[in-house]
Amino acid sequence: MAEIIEATGVTEFLQRSKKNLVYETLKERIVRNDLKPLSYLNEKELSRELGISKTPIREALQELGRNRFVIIIPNKGCFVSNISLEDIREIFELREIYECAAARIAASKPDKEKLVTKLSRYETVASKDSVPLKERLLAGYQIHSAIVEYVGNQRLQEVYSTLQDHIVRIRIYFLNRYISERVNVSEEEHREIVQAILQGDPDKAEQAMRKHIENALEFIRHYF
Repeated sequence: MAEIIEATGVTEFLQRSKKNLVYETLKERIVRNDLKPLSYLNEKELSRELGISKTPIREALQELGRNRFVIIIPNKGCFVSNISLEDIREIFELREIYECAAARIAASKPDKEKLVTKLSRYETVASKDSVPLKERLLAGYQIHSAIVEYVGNQRLQEVYSTLQDHIVRIRIYFLNRYISERVNVSEEEHREIVQAILQGDPDKAEQAMRKHIENALEFIRHYF
């Protein structure tokens, strides 16, 4: 009996591992826009391509659905979720809630040495004109991630992780519409946020973060 239980446990572990592999693979393709909005996801084709049975494929698609990367329509199938103006509004609303609070808390924390080291690395990449536009944009996004991580709240990081993926997806989706002027302005806004945090000014940090998010949303709305 113990051997049966042990074997069952191993099987379940392998099944979960396969599901996680499929989930991360498909999520990355969706986030990086390799799988376009409203693309049809065929379980049979994915099973053949990834060399994995349909069960972990189906489970991964269900989880992607729960996290709003795909939509599953009964009797029609599974499709990559669309990016609508309403989706963007909701995501940026969540950004304002989480990131403004994170900026305020980060500014209130006493020891900022670790944050300085991490932010310096990302700021160097983000501010170089020789770096491709896509990499500069993603470096800017990493600055936000570093601030949230610095808060030290594991639950916040877990919730924000999925939100991050949607943020990056939107950034990449609109990549060909970004212009160097907006990127330069965004980088200046990042510097204002970081400076306020390092100065230990919670009000200024929160205000700078809110202004940055509002400007980013307004820019995207203009091109929608």
